[in-house]
Amino acid sequence: MPELESTRASDPESYDIWEAGQRRYIKQVCRILPPCREMPVIAYRAMDVIRGDTRWYRHVNYHFLALELILAGKAEYRSEREVLVAGPDMLYVVARGSNVRMSVFGRQPRRKLTLLLRGGALDSIADSLGFGRDRLLKLSQPRRTEAMMREIERSIADAERPEYISAKTYELLLHLSAELSQVPEDLRPALDWIKERPYDRISIPGLAARCGLSESTLRRRFMAEYGMSPIRYLTKRRLTLSRELLKGECSLKEIAARCGFSSPLLFTQAFKNGFGETPSACRKKLLAEEPGEA
Repeated sequence: MPELESTRASDPESYDIWEAGQRRYIKQVCRILPPCREMPVIAYRAMDVIRGDTRWYRHVNYHFLALELILAGKAEYRSEREVLVAGPDMLYVVARGSNVRMSVFGRQPRRKLTLLLRGGALDSIADSLGFGRDRLLKLSQPRRTEAMMREIERSIADAERPEYISAKTYELLLHLSAELSQVPEDLRPALDWIKERPYDRISIPGLAARCGLSESTLRRRFMAEYGMSPIRYLTKRRLTLSRELLKGECSLKEIAARCGFSSPLLFTQAFKNGFGETPSACRKKLLAEEPGEA
């Protein structure tokens, strides 16, 4: 039976457990911020850990946002959606509400620097910056990222003003969001085609051929980078474009054609599934929000 490690009393559905295997810490340094008033977002705990064990650690309905920078060795992350292996200079984001199992991967000890984030506006900030779900980042500036995380770690250890730590935490999230927004080179041909010609008839084989990838690899890469299939990504792109066109004078039939939908009916169905309202209702709302003439 798994051993219950910790449970937050105010949220009994969210907890962490250790599962079968050998648990062995080689080094562990943990810094915790003293109790302070609520901030929109703040890193309240920093952990520098070296592990060489085989035990699995599992988050259930995770109640914080964790930023895990791998410094040495490898770690395996198993979410409901995929299995990912993170190596040096890679950062894994454990989102709030996620279910994920983690363990050392391979025989070499793994070292990681972790920040745990909380705050009254954590959910909205995380969603707006692209961290509303688990994701793995291949950092283009790993040393800068580590320096920013170390500065926050030091500030927590020195019990700096919460406002300062909060500002540094948000600065780190902005930095990581910029890393996230970089277009993967192997997917660039497909993404450029979707962006420039969303009205075209686009197929998985056609996108895969443009990228020089197999269809299965293309699907896997889109899932790893964006958490969705290429077709769903295309549909979201088309719907976003259609919502902008609703602000103009184009008819629904014209918008459907310009966004790659074969009929106004299919467009209306897709729009309602995506935004929870019909294009006509959305248009009325958007036009009502337009500022009037002075």
